[in-house]
Amino acid sequence: MLISLDFLKASIKVGQTEITLYNVILFLAIILGSFVVSKYIRKVIKSLLIKEKIAEKKSYPVLKLIHYIIILIGTYLAFNVLGFPLTGLLAAAGVLGIILGFGLQSITSNMIAGLILMGEGTISIGDIIEVENTLGEVVETRVRSTTIRTFDNLHKIIPNQDFFTKSFTNYSYKDEKVRLNLEVGVAYGTNTDVVKDLLAKIAVKNEKVLEEPEPKVFFAGFGESSMIFEFKCWIKSPLGRKEVTSQLYSEIEKRFEEENITIPFPQRDLWFKN
Repeated sequence: MLISLDFLKASIKVGQTEITLYNVILFLAIILGSFVVSKYIRKVIKSLLIKEKIAEKKSYPVLKLIHYIIILIGTYLAFNVLGFPLTGLLAAAGVLGIILGFGLQSITSNMIAGLILMGEGTISIGDIIEVENTLGEVVETRVRSTTIRTFDNLHKIIPNQDFFTKSFTNYSYKDEKVRLNLEVGVAYGTNTDVVKDLLAKIAVKNEKVLEEPEPKVFFAGFGESSMIFEFKCWIKSPLGRKEVTSQLYSEIEKRFEEENITIPFPQRDLWFKN
């Protein structure tokens, strides 16, 4: 017994284009297939990147970009099968863009910015970034926005165009280590060599301070009430900036007290004229 497939020829007319049920099924199959192909290709590429010892957070933007490209190609083919060639879609998109351009301008800008970020690999999952005094870890990157989790466990969603219109810092880009710059004042009359040697020993003692690059201590100049020393050292990650800074200042205060080195407070001399 043969099953008739004539029902697949049933059609409707949209403008000048006749769309059959067969075309609709094929359209849906191509769209679905593009997602399946995208998943498979990304899986293969991911395994290759792992073999090349490329970190997952660095490969994520590339895989995301590949996904969008495959879906766009699939969508293009699907609409052609349906009877709507790309030229017609572009013309319709142009008219729609003129009508809704102002309302969709920011969305379009964010999407374009997101694709550029993914292509360049400027920001990756797990990176520590700072945007407008907000420091946190990148937990998700999308075409329109990027989500960072602050160290108060707050999730901040940042429009992607902000990374092109505003200044931001990526502490994880190429190298995560950061330098701490501390300033210490001591009373006039203190032996500067003793202070420099003591500060250097304090840096070496702290296990979170890197040996290379080597910590440096400089006699920076004369303040109103004290001699100023600059204390520079490197740590492995920006996550430890506040903690290590606190540890170093606490140790400095302790050791200065043991060595009878005075940390002066601002002084003012008042002269009375009668």
